[in-house]
Amino acid sequence: MIVEDTVAQTLVMYNSVTGFSQTYATWIAEELQAQLLPFDELDSVNLADYDVVIYGAGVRMSRIRGFHTFRKKLATTDGAPAENVIVWANGGTPQHPDRDWKAAAGTFTRRELARGAYKYFYFEGGIRYEGLNKPEYLLLKTFAKRVQKYRDRGEWAAQVADGIVEGYDHTSREAIRPLVEYARQLQTATKS
Repeated sequence: MIVEDTVAQTLVMYNSVTGFSQTYATWIAEELQAQLLPFDELDSVNLADYDVVIYGAGVRMSRIRGFHTFRKKLATTDGAPAENVIVWANGGTPQHPDRDWKAAAGTFTRRELARGAYKYFYFEGGIRYEGLNKPEYLLLKTFAKRVQKYRDRGEWAAQVADGIVEGYDHTSREAIRPLVEYARQLQTATKS
């Protein structure tokens, strides 16, 4: 993709196991006219070449997949300043202000959280068993059985319990709007 010099160089990197992160990353890259790269190409890219860097991945055990490695690369390559880095996570639970922060709290250091080092967004993805390795597949199936006894803890718990058995896809292009708007502000600010 050819990007004019008047447009901020933007990278969207994603770490996807079951496809939800790749879907969101593709939509974000299209909206922002950004370069799109999978996580396994992290070593081949110089993050300092970009004005805005966006990283997203699925959540596993309340942590954003691969962020620890991404953070190291960002630090060692003198990459985009933290204020120009956007991070998103996607998971199987519906978006809700009381829960959306949990992946950030499990992923970012206390110092990063206290400083608000990275602008963070959460998107609902879904549950897909295809693509999971055997241990993760078995773990998710076990969790699917256990979660049934928590159906009475609210509407979202019942939704998760119903959907986790067979899997579901709740990706929504509309969900990325706040991230895209914020990224456009960064793109404008870095080129002014």
